[in-house]
Amino acid sequence: MMSGKKVVGRNVAIALGIICILLAVSLVGMFANYTSIISVKDNTISSLNSQVSSKDSQIQTLTSQNNQLQTWLNGNVTSLNSQIADLQSQVASANSQIGSLNSTVTTLNSQVSVLTAIINMSKSKNLKTLVFHVCEKGEGYTASRIPDVNYTYNQILALNNTYNILLNPEYKGNENWTETLAWLTANFGGQHGIPIMLDVFGGGLGGTPTPMLSTNDILAAMAVCNVKWLRFSEVVSWHVEHNLSFPTDYVATILNFCRERNLKVFWSEWKVETFKAIQTYIVGFEGIVTVSFATNSGDLEPAEGFMLVSKMFQNWGGSVQAWYWTTRYGSDPLNMPISLLIQHALPAKNIGAEVLQFEPYWYFFDNGEAKENLKLLETMLT
Repeated sequence: MMSGKKVVGRNVAIALGIICILLAVSLVGMFANYTSIISVKDNTISSLNSQVSSKDSQIQTLTSQNNQLQTWLNGNVTSLNSQIADLQSQVASANSQIGSLNSTVTTLNSQVSVLTAIINMSKSKNLKTLVFHVCEKGEGYTASRIPDVNYTYNQILALNNTYNILLNPEYKGNENWTETLAWLTANFGGQHGIPIMLDVFGGGLGGTPTPMLSTNDILAAMAVCNVKWLRFSEVVSWHVEHNLSFPTDYVATILNFCRERNLKVFWSEWKVETFKAIQTYIVGFEGIVTVSFATNSGDLEPAEGFMLVSKMFQNWGGSVQAWYWTTRYGSDPLNMPISLLIQHALPAKNIGAEVLQFEPYWYFFDNGEAKENLKLLETMLT
């Protein structure tokens, strides 16, 4: 018989074996279960990876499509911007052309107005006085000399006795009043001699107005000459160009002097901006001042200038100059066709100018002898 201890030991061993077997079986089951779970997870992960791969492919496709669309959009936007810029340029060009056309229409309307006025006033009888510039430059200037003033004056009278004829004398640029007065004394026939328009206030080429005669200077001239008119020539223009204040007190003194002695003033300018200023300077003296547009202007054509002053002043006239040719074309005034100068004079006459003054002297005379230019002009004005 086995002892009790051995029996117990064997039973324990059997129990332990059974337990081990159960544990082993349990572990095998658990392992198999975990293996199955892992397999399922792997399959799930594989499926998810496949889905992710599919989504990546879709994303790449969409990204490619988006890039293509963005490229198309960028190209079309650039093209549209270019078309818009081109259209804006065309619009600007069209607006410029419209502006140019409007300016042309305005100019044409202005010209039509001028021509209409000339036609409507073609029978004007306002023109009463013609004034011719004469000068003595001295030795060496043959064409600009006047050896016998009386002889030259009589040639003008012989050509035209319709108007009052005055001479506008100049001696060596009127730079020396003493010399000028002596020349006037010796050549113009005294107080009852040739009627003259005396230059008293002018622009000149230097830094001060030339001439700028005092009332005493004018009285001295009146004592030896037949002074009918005084002339202011381009003095507002000269002061504008030299950026100097205009001597209004001096002008007022001269105008008062003229009113007291029954003299008239011929005030000639070429800058358009000067005429409004003249309106203020002659307030109260409108009856004795004739304001003239000078055709040497580069601002307006002669007929337009005459229309301007005719609307602004009670008494107006024109300074018809061959210097127009120099202003417009930079050429010798002698090259200006007489037909063109006559075309400038006739509108002034027809619109209603009261006085016409002509220069330069050597355009109409050669060493005191009347040229064909003078003869044609006088014929057309008759």
